[in-house]
Amino acid sequence: MKYKFLSKLYDVLEQEVHEALRNEIENSTETSDHIDTKVLNVNIFDYEELAIINDHLTFIDSDGLYYNSYSDCNLEDLIDILNKL
Repeated sequence: MKYKFLSKLYDVLEQEVHEALRNEIENSTETSDHIDTKVLNVNIFDYEELAIINDHLTFIDSDGLYYNSYSDCNLEDLIDILNKL
C-alpha cells in the first residue's frame, strides 16, 4: 500500500483534466454540427467534437453518434486535446 498515493494523484489529475475540458467547452464559441450545444472541435480517432451531454464529456463523430469520453481515449489523450487548444 506504499504506492496508494499514486492512485490519489491520478484521481486528482483526472478531475483537473475533466474540469479543464468542461470549462473550455462552456467558454467555446463553436457549436455542434449535430445538436444545439457548445463543443470543442477535435480530431482524435474518428471523433470531431467534444461536448457535455447529460452532464458527461461526450465525443461526437461525423454521423452525430455519441461516445463516452473513455471509449477509445485515455487520460493522456484528453490532456493532448487541451494542449492543442
